[in-house]
Amino acid sequence: MKAGRLWGRGIEWDAIRALIASDARTPMGRERASTAEPLSTPSEVDEALDATAEARRALAQEGAPPLDGLSDPRPILDRAHADGSVLDGPELLALLPLLDAAPRLAAYARAIRPVAPRLAASADRLPRLADLRELLRKALDDDGALTDRASARLGSVRRELRERRRRLVADLERLLQAEGDRVFADRFVTVRHGRYVLPVRAEARGRLRGIVHDRSQSGQTLFVEPEAMVETNNDLVALERDEQQETARILAELTEAVRARRDELAALVETLGALDWVFARAHLADRMEATRPALDRQGRVDLKAARHPLLLAQRWRDPAREVVPVDLELAPDRPLLLITGPNAGGKTIALKTLALLSLMTQAGCHVPAAEGSRVPVFERIFAVIGDDQSVAENLSTFSAFIKQIREVLAEADARSLVLLDELGAGTDPDEGAALARAILESLAERGALVVATTHLEPLRAFAAVEPRARNASVEFDAATLAPTFRLVYDRPGQSWALAIAARLGLAPALILSAEGHRTAEARRLGELLAQLDARNRSEAERARELERRETETAARLAAARDAERRAGEQARAVLERAKAEAAALLTDIRRAVSSEWERLKRADRSRPALQESRRRLQDAAARVLPAVPDLAPTDSPLTPGAPVVAAHLGLKGELLEIHGETATVRAGSVTVRVPVAALRRSETPVAGDHRGNHWEADRRTPEALRRRPDGKHEERGIAAELMLLGKTTDEARDLVEQYLDDAFMAGLPSVRLVHGKGTGALRKTVRTLLSSHPLVESFRDGEPSEGGAGA
Repeated sequence: MKAGRLWGRGIEWDAIRALIASDARTPMGRERASTAEPLSTPSEVDEALDATAEARRALAQEGAPPLDGLSDPRPILDRAHADGSVLDGPELLALLPLLDAAPRLAAYARAIRPVAPRLAASADRLPRLADLRELLRKALDDDGALTDRASARLGSVRRELRERRRRLVADLERLLQAEGDRVFADRFVTVRHGRYVLPVRAEARGRLRGIVHDRSQSGQTLFVEPEAMVETNNDLVALERDEQQETARILAELTEAVRARRDELAALVETLGALDWVFARAHLADRMEATRPALDRQGRVDLKAARHPLLLAQRWRDPAREVVPVDLELAPDRPLLLITGPNAGGKTIALKTLALLSLMTQAGCHVPAAEGSRVPVFERIFAVIGDDQSVAENLSTFSAFIKQIREVLAEADARSLVLLDELGAGTDPDEGAALARAILESLAERGALVVATTHLEPLRAFAAVEPRARNASVEFDAATLAPTFRLVYDRPGQSWALAIAARLGLAPALILSAEGHRTAEARRLGELLAQLDARNRSEAERARELERRETETAARLAAARDAERRAGEQARAVLERAKAEAAALLTDIRRAVSSEWERLKRADRSRPALQESRRRLQDAAARVLPAVPDLAPTDSPLTPGAPVVAAHLGLKGELLEIHGETATVRAGSVTVRVPVAALRRSETPVAGDHRGNHWEADRRTPEALRRRPDGKHEERGIAAELMLLGKTTDEARDLVEQYLDDAFMAGLPSVRLVHGKGTGALRKTVRTLLSSHPLVESFRDGEPSEGGAGA
């Protein structure tokens, strides 16, 4: 793609590339980002956008890929490619991070494969080069020096060297000890010119036979190789020469191994750079909260709530800065968009936003715009933006504009985007407007999409009557004399030059004088445009308020429906759990009855005694698991005033009202809210008592449970639940103490005390009693399905 010339201030594409490069982690990725060019075909752009989307998912799941610590190996590889070249140890060591990256990326690829299959596949194709990696790792230490393992001969030569040095130094040290200060200036062994020597006092030179290799600056000390050590020193020099030759041979061999794999190494470098470039785009997209734009094959631009990317970057450093989004719309049937309005109102920002987001899309970047945004793939993007005087070429602003527009008119076609800032400026307004109109008509005939900013009234009028053109303006608040930076379509805007000049401090008398120089027609037009602007702004505000209320209403409705759904699900879960608990309890009772029956058969086999025991146990079971009340058919309608049963609570009462999927039921002095799905109509009316015609929810006290209809007590008939609703704290304390005693004697492992929420006094009394009761091991609030904090 030819992005066109970015003249003058341009559209800041280089700054965008630098912003992406700042998120890259390798020199190769930064280079790709810094030199990125837009792709030219929809298929290429789609593939790049998909890769960015995969990288964002990979970042969300696994974090960044393991690319840290990679330097640019290409200069070293270029050296290695030359025949006969030999890399030194540090250069070879610098290749190891590159070779180590391949297996790390392979492991990363396995982790991201479910969310980023294409990126994982590209990582799978990385050359592993495990043999070369192990060869270098075995041969080099952490400083790039060859290790003794680099070759068997090198190890052998070094071991011999170390042993010869040790023996030589030991012999020299013995000589130092024997002669002492009479001969030697210091008591240490040193090296001069590769030979091991001793520091001899100059006046004692005749006392030690040997070769003088050096002397101190004062001349008082001579560095002498003792005659007896010359042969040993010669052996050391020969071994060192052998070591150097073996080192050179090994380095040449390692370099040749690198040279033999140069194509694979080049592919590895290329793939690592490409992956880093993709993830840099993903990092930037996440920071900008960007979206993936759709590619429009019909050539339409529809960028919703688009934000200038560099302004967003400024906001990262200064969160107080506001970035006002703009909607940018263009279509082939109306390819000309003229933006008018005050200076510093956002006209040029709108131009640059469109250009930058188009270029970012074609470079594979997601863009800072709302979901549903669409852009075409442009073949060329031209931008004539800013005051482009050329002193070097002796061109004025207008001459420079003509030179640039000539190139645009020579190349623009139906796949071009043309951005023209301050069209018609720099010359006589009448002639400038006429020339600008001719340029716009010529570009429209070529099918190019054009966005131009202007202050010229004839161009506003042209856009109002030309079918291929459309007016837009940057909004200006007449009350505050400040721009709002919003882009408003199908409405021309004023320049507001006098109002802005006044706000910037020009004398009121001067502003008044300038107002008097305006024509009556211009003043009237300005007043009409101001009134229209105020009315449209008011209508827009009302529309936004209505939209906000509709959004809130829709959200509340959705939340209510969700709550109803959850309540129904909870009610069904409670019913199923209650059924399961009841079945389990019935099974336990039957097992106990059977066991008792067998015991009694062994104790007393007379038939009357056995039948009496069986009847007594069945009565006990019936009292522990009372019969289910008569219920009306499940399809019977529930209406206020009807007798109902909430089986999961063991409650029978009168239905007061229904709200959606929640009903209010009164049982005696207690009023509760329960899911409608948990209620069934009762065939029998609510029984009366001393408080009214409602069944009392707290009848199943321990005393009542233990008393049979004939007034006698039954030791084993203890329920696992005690209802305290409506009781005073004193009544509740007595009931709980008696109930805990009975439950303990009955062998119940756990019980539920239902005290309700209310003022919290009853709850506090119960918890205080339980905390110190000797029969209570632990207690807790109920789960939501068990009554929550009310049990």
